[in-house]
Amino acid sequence: MRPEEIQITGNKQEEIFEMKAEYPYIMRQIYTRAGKTLVAPWHWHEELELVLVRYGVVNYETPQGNARIAEGSGAFVNSNILHRAALAIPTEECMYEVHMFRRNFLAEPGSLLDQKYIRPFLQNRAHSFFQLDKGVNAHKKILDRLSGLSACEVEKSSGYEMRARNLMSELWLDLSDLVKEDTEVEALYSVSKEMRLKEMLLYMQEFYGDSISLKEIANAAHISERECLRSFQEGLGITPFTYLQEYRIQAACSLLKNTSDKVVEIAGKCGFRSSSYFGKVFQRQMHCTPREYRRR
Repeated sequence: MRPEEIQITGNKQEEIFEMKAEYPYIMRQIYTRAGKTLVAPWHWHEELELVLVRYGVVNYETPQGNARIAEGSGAFVNSNILHRAALAIPTEECMYEVHMFRRNFLAEPGSLLDQKYIRPFLQNRAHSFFQLDKGVNAHKKILDRLSGLSACEVEKSSGYEMRARNLMSELWLDLSDLVKEDTEVEALYSVSKEMRLKEMLLYMQEFYGDSISLKEIANAAHISERECLRSFQEGLGITPFTYLQEYRIQAACSLLKNTSDKVVEIAGKCGFRSSSYFGKVFQRQMHCTPREYRRR
């Protein structure tokens, strides 16, 4: 799939549209063209996420830390953690796999397995995000299991669902062993700060088609404009309006793909008061014009 195919739900989490309640695990293969920088804008989702880069280099960013992930390496992102992806080398193509699953793929919530092996891991903020380096033996073991999961999903041979679940259970134990020594480490970015950020992101995602002021964004989290700017810079490394522009272009991509609306109409729906400015911003972010994108 292409990065701009990410969908957002009513509560502004990412919608994992392929995932089924009866089998809460999916694998996505993300392809990016050379020349593109942003792969996936800031977002979050309930599902846990494991990443394996097949070729190219991708930057995974969270308020808890960043990782430059090269071919053969990967990363883990915990449930409901803000994150985004960008090409580390914009002149090169990249393909990476994203494995997403809900906690009940491993154990029923409230069960002994959940209480002993899953809930403590999910609730520890030190386990929000970390990189998996193919040069580290303990990490390599996890990455190999991810490759095995990929094979299960691609081949879909008899019994592949059970094999995938068994592989994920083994992988989860490996992850737990990997971070046991870090259980006393405090997260660098607090829960309260991340919740404030999410409140402001939710506001912008709700009203991205309107003119939005810095004061309105700050009011969504009940903080000052100065604190709003500091919160975005500290947590995401960008300004609120940089995020808003990225989100508007993401929304425009969806409308260009899924509707027959005119480009000028889409520009207005996505908060751009000038179609020429919309075209300029779109070209800069997507490396093609809106009409070229629609033709593709």
